[in-house]
Parts: sequence; structure tokens; C-alpha cells
Amino acid sequence: RNDASFANTEGDPLKPFRSQLKSCRHRELAEVVESGFALHHAGMSRSDRGLSERLFAAGAVRVLCCTATLAWGVNLPAHAVICKGTDVYDPQRGGNVDLSMLDVLQIFGRAGRPQFDDFGEATLLTSSKALPDYLRKLARAAPIESCLV
Repeated sequence: RNDASFANTEGDPLKPFRSQLKSCRHRELAEVVESGFALHHAGMSRSDRGLSERLFAAGAVRVLCCTATLAWGVNLPAHAVICKGTDVYDPQRGGNVDLSMLDVLQIFGRAGRPQFDDFGEATLLTSSKALPDYLRKLARAAPIESCLV
């Protein structure tokens, strides 16, 4: 086992979640939390997805590996976001399509929320074929700012 991990080393941050982890149906989730990781995808039970969200929100795990749908529907701010891959399956087209720029910005919007961080970092990993299009759209995009009034 590699000793390098993203685990929170202050006390036992998993303590409040130990009983829930014992009843977790997703075996991989129960295995990776000790190293500071959690998983979140549609193949997991709703209770296991909820557990992953609570673990991350509480800081018990520092890395949440998830599908893009998490960024669309759950408010979990992060310091850094890595979007690994931009092709998603579109059932209407019967194949993969590139994520829209709106979706990419929605995913990136999880990084560096003002109430939690001074800044955030977002990384996009995509194919060399799709990269010029994303760069063009990012360069042309108007700045997006949010504030509470």
C-alpha cells in the first residue's frame, strides 16, 4: 500500500461516518475513503451517493471522483475541479457528443466559491480535436461574476 494519500490527518474525520460506511453497499467507496477519496456516480445507491456528498462536504475526504451530473445537481464547492474528458453520451443522437461550454462552466463553477476560498482552480482535459473549440469559446466568453444582494 502506498503511504501517500489525501486523507485528512487531523484526528479521525471519518468517525461520524463509521457506522454508515459499514452499511455502505458500494464496496469501492468503503475501500477508498481511508485514503481521503470518495466516489459518486449513477450506478451507486442513492444512500451511498448521499454518503459521498456528506463525506466531502464535511471535509472527511478531500477528493471526490464523480460524473459530470454531480456538478449539475448538487451544490458541493471545491477548491480545485478537474474535468477529465468532455465527451458524454447523448441518447437522442445515439452517440457521444462534447459537453457544452455552459456545462463546462457549470462544472468549473464548483471551484473557488467566494464564501469558502480566495480563489479556485479548474482544469479541463479533453481531446486534441476538441481543444481548439473549447479554447476559442473560453477566450470569447464574457466574465461571469456572482454576488448576493
